[in-house]
Parts: sequence; C-alpha cells; structure tokens
Amino acid sequence: MTEQEFSIKYQMYSQELYTICYGYTKNTKDAEDILQEVFLKYLNRKIEFKDILQEKYWLIRVTINACKNYVKSSFNTRVTLSQEILEAYPENSLKKETDVLARIVKHLPKKYKEVIILYYYNSYKTNEMALILNISLSAVKKRLERARNMIQEEMEKYL
Repeated sequence: MTEQEFSIKYQMYSQELYTICYGYTKNTKDAEDILQEVFLKYLNRKIEFKDILQEKYWLIRVTINACKNYVKSSFNTRVTLSQEILEAYPENSLKKETDVLARIVKHLPKKYKEVIILYYYNSYKTNEMALILNISLSAVKKRLERARNMIQEEMEKYL
C-alpha cells in the first residue's frame, strides 16, 4: 500500500473509528493511541478485502476489540456506578445530563456498550451492527433494549 492510498483510507475511516474509541475511553489521548494501533494493524494485515464494506467492518471490529483490550488492561478499581457519580457530583450540583449519561454508558457491560456506541454515536442501523458484531439481528435489538433499560434505570437515580 502506498502512502497516498493509506492517506485516503485514513481520511475515510479515522473520524468514525475515533468516535468509537472515544466512546469507550472518554479520553482523547487514549482514543488517539488506540486509533493509531488500529491503523498499524491495518497496514500490517495479511488479508485482502472483497469490497470497501468488508474493509470498513473489519476496521470497526478491530477498533472495538482494541478498545475492549484497553479497558480490560487499564487497572480500574471497580466502584459501583452509583457511588462514582455521587462522589463526582454532590447533591444539587449535577452537571449536564450528558455528563451523567456518558459516565453511565462508559460503565455498561461491554456487549451493551458496543451496541450503544455503534447505534447512537456512529448512527449504524441494526442490520449493519449485526454484520459488524457477527451476531443475529434479534440479538442486536435485544442488546439495545437491555442497554436502554439499564441507562434509564441509572438516569432515574440521578435526575
């Protein structure tokens, strides 16, 4: 792959992949590091893609996996979401709902977080998500439903 070809691919995919990374990490530097790692894997890949859609889905899958590995490796001390938000936002000083929502999404179980990020942050349709995640359409819909319910329950505690 030439430098120009790579530059074109980077321009095509980088913003969307960065959004996924940021959705997992909520940190610009970490998201940039993961994005760099993904594009290094892209350069060193040994497979050829049938079409641009397969290439795009491969990059998204690699990005999600890299984000999961990052989250797994970061030594987060697990505190319940309720405790963390209460400590961060004392009574009557909640920031915006979006700040609370972002914290809730960040702490969702992985399989629910990835569907929320793909659906709301990246505007994928459920059938596209099924292809990306390699699961059935009904599984995607069920995960979205459960994730929304989890988010709603947590939001109701703080609003």
